Amino acid sequence: MEPKIRRMINKYSAVAAVTSFVTQPIPGADELIVVPIHYHLSVSMARHQGASLLAVPWIQVSKIIWGGAGVRLFANFTLGLVPVAGLFSNAITAVALTELLARYLDDALRTPASPRAVSLKTIKDAVEGPLRAWRAPRRWPGIRRVLRRAAPAPAPA
Repeated sequence: MEPKIRRMINKYSAVAAVTSFVTQPIPGADELIVVPIHYHLSVSMARHQGASLLAVPWIQVSKIIWGGAGVRLFANFTLGLVPVAGLFSNAITAVALTELLARYLDDALRTPASPRAVSLKTIKDAVEGPLRAWRAPRRWPGIRRVLRRAAPAPAPA
């Protein structure tokens, strides 16, 4: 991936994350605002790579955008009830969906073969992966050793 395209993707990811973070308290509002951002990203990437807008696989792109909006809306209703977790999970899923869309488009516009089909499972995995990593408990592998050493040894009687 070219550095200029990577910067463009980072910019769109940041805009989508901030928009999702700010509009999270209103159910469904962030999805309605992020969808045009993703379409604008698609057009910008096609123009940057010199492809015509007719060369963009719009059906697959629309599946990613609208399927991702549905998955994000579902995640918003499940995690959105937790005050702080809802804000951050919404921003994380927006970034994950933007990254999935950008990688798919980059691959589809660079290769002359027909682009691979996108399923709802692909979108769900892309959105849930970062959420699982964010919610995973942090473990310290050496905690048992430290706790054993910290306990005083019994005094001989």
